Amino acid sequence: MSPLTPWHYLLLIVLGLLFVIGILVSMRTNSKSSVFITISLVLLLIGTFMWKLINESVYLVEVTNLEQERFYQSEQVMIKGIVRNVGKFPVANVVAVIQLSNSQGGGGDKASLFSQPSVFAELYKGDNPDFKQQNIVEEHTIAESLSPGKSKTFRIMMDYPPHFKRMSFDVSAKASY
Repeated sequence: MSPLTPWHYLLLIVLGLLFVIGILVSMRTNSKSSVFITISLVLLLIGTFMWKLINESVYLVEVTNLEQERFYQSEQVMIKGIVRNVGKFPVANVVAVIQLSNSQGGGGDKASLFSQPSVFAELYKGDNPDFKQQNIVEEHTIAESLSPGKSKTFRIMMDYPPHFKRMSFDVSAKASY
């Protein structure tokens, strides 16, 4: 199973042809090295961005059936769900990005909205030793070698921050190549 798709091979062929054309053009000019270096750098830049674009549009995964369960004795939270490959090509690894947030609930208490640290305040968390982070982001590998159309269940255990009053979470998955 090759990690490369026909789109990757097409990109390599087109970049190779453009490189050969660039060499031929640079041979006919007076400043051979500067034209060659310029063409090489431009093709490298285009190739890097196109490779990333191909990977993001070819390797597609989705997360469904998310559930959470909190364990009070160990102060942990378990997030479980199903990850599915919705693309046409196999995925080597699936990485879940979990964001835990301290959400303030109910009652319409407007003072709590303004009394909690914002994202801007998190920039200066090193200045205040009593600062309590309100958003936690972690990455976990949840699946390996996921064929097209196949799905796998996953479970992630994370420490529950003791200063959180009410937790909300968001899980997104991305394919790593």
